[in-house]
Amino acid sequence: MVDGGILDHRQFIKSLVTLCRERSSGTVFYNLSSGLSARIVLNRGEISWVAFGEYRGTEAIEEIRLIDNGRMSFNPSLKLTIGKQNLPTTPEILKMINTRGHERKSRAKVPNHKSPSSSSINSEPFSGKVFNKEEVCEIVVRESIEFIGPIAKIVCAEYMKSQPAQVSLSSVRQLIDTMVFDIDDEAKGRLFKDRVRALLKLE
Repeated sequence: MVDGGILDHRQFIKSLVTLCRERSSGTVFYNLSSGLSARIVLNRGEISWVAFGEYRGTEAIEEIRLIDNGRMSFNPSLKLTIGKQNLPTTPEILKMINTRGHERKSRAKVPNHKSPSSSSINSEPFSGKVFNKEEVCEIVVRESIEFIGPIAKIVCAEYMKSQPAQVSLSSVRQLIDTMVFDIDDEAKGRLFKDRVRALLKLE
């Protein structure tokens, strides 16, 4: 795993273009302080899979181009994807992500990124309950790895990078829903969710 540190939008695009030019293979992570994470899979310099929060494919690209800054890392040994995506060519994707206009600046001031659990979190009263970061990650990875494989550990670790040692209830729920979107089966997703909720006593 290569950690590129905190990069603004321009620096992120520059690093992504460099990886493409070098014909790199692996997964690029671009993590926001909110806990949301963009994932871009490269195959010999070609972008073959894109995700951001609950978005996939072209929709994810549209959301990624609105990000102001985040922590970028690159894992050359991770090339797993969930399902196939019909994407534009890599030069077209890079051009789309690099679009900087009034819309991007406006949305940066008033974030409109939907997280998988945003509606449930915002509608709930504040809860002071917190969870140990390592315990949460251990349980989430253990219960999801049978459904999505080794990517479970990577996704959880990337999400937890921006979280404090004691994780809030809303952050835990967001992590669970983020993992569910990588489980390409609705019944298995519900099973995973129920298991983790029970183990963490969320209900």
